[in-house]
Amino acid sequence: MKERYYYSIASGSGGNCSLYVSGGTAVLFDLGVSVRRLRQALGTLGMDVPDLAGVLITHEHIDHVKGLATFVKKYDVPVYATGPTARELVRKTPPASDKLRPFFGGEAFPVGGLSVQSFLTPHDAAESVGYVLRGTEGALGFATDLGFMPSQVKKQLTGCDTVVLESNHDPVMLQNGPYPWPLKQRVGGAQGHLSNPDCAACAAELAQAGTRTLILAHLSEHNNTPVTAFRETRRALDQCGAACELYVAPKDAMEAPVLLDAEGRVCCL
Repeated sequence: MKERYYYSIASGSGGNCSLYVSGGTAVLFDLGVSVRRLRQALGTLGMDVPDLAGVLITHEHIDHVKGLATFVKKYDVPVYATGPTARELVRKTPPASDKLRPFFGGEAFPVGGLSVQSFLTPHDAAESVGYVLRGTEGALGFATDLGFMPSQVKKQLTGCDTVVLESNHDPVMLQNGPYPWPLKQRVGGAQGHLSNPDCAACAAELAQAGTRTLILAHLSEHNNTPVTAFRETRRALDQCGAACELYVAPKDAMEAPVLLDAEGRVCCL
């Protein structure tokens, strides 16, 4: 069996970018870091940008596409985004048009040896999406930047052995934190970001349905802490008796990839 792993390069309001490798296919989720930082991270894994089969963009906010302008000028790696997101990207970065592979939100398509299923997510962007990537070695679901957990998103994630799930903020910390009131309303609203309690409740359901590895992502620097997010979801998993490994994606790159076997269990770190 070929090596299968997930590696977070950056996670949070300052930038988002992560790598998933399965069955010999390597893909990025978002590109919210500089190309230099991306290459440094890939280099620690013995990889370089041309090794990527594609980049899956969730939406056009700057913390998810910060490095795109330089990336599309230097490399021929295809970049996948929904039609509305692609239009926003081209408007801001015209050279991206040659590298973009637009698709309809909810559409499935192949990237390398993986089957990619997209699904719409509730976020204040042109058309935000999450993804499920399936291959012979397992399935990984990726869902961040969603104001709440719709039943259709949960349905897509159900059955994935590994899930990357947003745990953005603690509601009390958000209300008592430094953000101005309109921004607090946005973050905590139905088109904003998923809270720790909502993440924990969904995580427990997914674990009971077969998810064996959960990675919490997109934590707020001001309205959350890794310990707070971890404890909330760990408590929910323990209460339902689910056997599930739990990790938190740090602000900067992980110390090492999360290595997965065919059932989604962590082999080593």
